[in-house]
Amino acid sequence: MANHQESDEVDPKLWVWGEDEQTPRLLHTMLRVTDFAESLRFYCDTLGMKVLDRFDVESRRATGMFVGYGNYRQSALLELTQKWDVDRYEHGEAFGHVAIGVADLEDVVRRIEDAGYEIADQPKVLMAGGPKVAFAKDPDGFFVELIQIQRD
Repeated sequence: MANHQESDEVDPKLWVWGEDEQTPRLLHTMLRVTDFAESLRFYCDTLGMKVLDRFDVESRRATGMFVGYGNYRQSALLELTQKWDVDRYEHGEAFGHVAIGVADLEDVVRRIEDAGYEIADQPKVLMAGGPKVAFAKDPDGFFVELIQIQRD
């Protein structure tokens, strides 16, 4: 029997993305957050995502969580990461937003406002014949574009 170091062993729990996939696909977008409880209140309690996993990466001195509407193999997720030694982050100007399709835009906007979060741009049609969109800000100031996916 070969003698393997721990780092050479395969942990099946870490191969959740679909090791049998043959084509590339979007897996997740990572956002650095300052308060997990507040981020979970926004993404899960208000927008209806669920937490798939919480994990510590000691080598990076960080804790992460994967949240989303599906699972690792069904849809793209958000990875919320909090560095252990950082109290705040500076936003770069290159990042734009995360987009979420919603069936009832007006209802989601109302829920976000009722939960005390900012709607930076109220629902409106940006291009003739297109869906309504709105922009909210998450607890760390990241823009979340909400797109009406069902026609009125």
